[in-house]
Amino acid sequence: MKFNRTLTATVYIVNKDKVLLHNHKKYNTIFPVGGHIEADELPHEAALREAYEESGLKVNLYNDEKQLDLGRVQQLPRPINLLLENIGHEQENIDFIYFATTDTLNLRPGRGESSEFYWLTKEEIISNEDIKPHIREMALRALEYLS
Repeated sequence: MKFNRTLTATVYIVNKDKVLLHNHKKYNTIFPVGGHIEADELPHEAALREAYEESGLKVNLYNDEKQLDLGRVQQLPRPINLLLENIGHEQENIDFIYFATTDTLNLRPGRGESSEFYWLTKEEIISNEDIKPHIREMALRALEYLS
């Protein structure tokens, strides 16, 4: 079986003790914000763009890596994780996972995958059976890193 693979960037956005998730219209399930990486984008640029397009939030990507002086070589923000996600129908996403912070809870959703957003606490994430295991784990890790 041959798979069609696309590159995506996903962002778990944290504000204080809550992480932002939304109900994706197409898949009718709870996801963080994110989407496909455009041909002219780097993964972290796509993460910032998708966060803003979907939620209206300007975010700061988490990066614990020391910035090195590498001359003309640019050091890119490293994703927290890199996942291979089989989304069905011989389609897989290579997903660059980022954590980010924002200083506001006020959303301005664009015309995107959702108009149903949720700022969830650790307890709400753990108790919500509609959240897929890999999303639950990443959301909890985001809260652990950034709360």
